[in-house]
Amino acid sequence: MYKKWTIEEIKKELIDIGVKLGYPTNLKVEISDRATKRMGAFFYRIERGVIVPIKFVFAKRLIDGNFPEVVVREVIIHEYIHYYCDTKTGMSNGHNKLFKSMCLKCGIRDKATFSYNSINEDIPNKSTKLYNIYCNKCHKLVCVHKRRDAAERKIKGYISKCCNSKLYYK
Repeated sequence: MYKKWTIEEIKKELIDIGVKLGYPTNLKVEISDRATKRMGAFFYRIERGVIVPIKFVFAKRLIDGNFPEVVVREVIIHEYIHYYCDTKTGMSNGHNKLFKSMCLKCGIRDKATFSYNSINEDIPNKSTKLYNIYCNKCHKLVCVHKRRDAAERKIKGYISKCCNSKLYYK
């Protein structure tokens, strides 16, 4: 088991990186029980064309001692860089060149995906069921989704390119 992080410790990391870049933040920090796919997020709203920062949210499983400190720090810095780039430029930068260059400047990976394994065996590993989406006319495989809701949305809103026919999934 690794170190468990508190909101205060996360805020301290955010302050430290803010001082390093000369762009401090005192945004609210929340912990989410519901976050399973993403480990962290920076939330904002747009008012009259200007990005107004709201909060940082981090997954409970990230800070509960399932990952090494270096991994948790990387996620915290990654989300801070979203805040930095988005508020500095006034637009969402996603994982563009500016964002990636800031990641490298701050000493973290410039990848968009979280690719670390948890050491905690209590977290269930979901068996991945795939939803194959087919053309209703020729039964050709059109695409594959991991989530049922995404598959259902696809069959309701799209038609196949091959036959201009409705879609179905198995």
